Amino acid sequence: MSRVYSAHVRGGVVVPDGVTLPDGASVTIALNDAPDSEVELSPAELGELDEAIAEADRSESVSSAVVLAELDQIAHSAKR
Repeated sequence: MSRVYSAHVRGGVVVPDGVTLPDGASVTIALNDAPDSEVELSPAELGELDEAIAEADRSESVSSAVVLAELDQIAHSAKR
């Protein structure tokens, strides 16, 4: 199961807010380029995010190389 947490960097270390993670826990970090803004998701959006993460965990996702190749093909088709 995947979960989403907020965190801050303290002394060069990512520290989750309000949660303790076990040593060796695997994490993915997404940087918020607008640190003064909070990202708020609706319950439906959180559900979609959880499902997308679960699909990726089950290797049901599409690689970025495939997506980029398809976008390149679409772009070249549009120019014709």
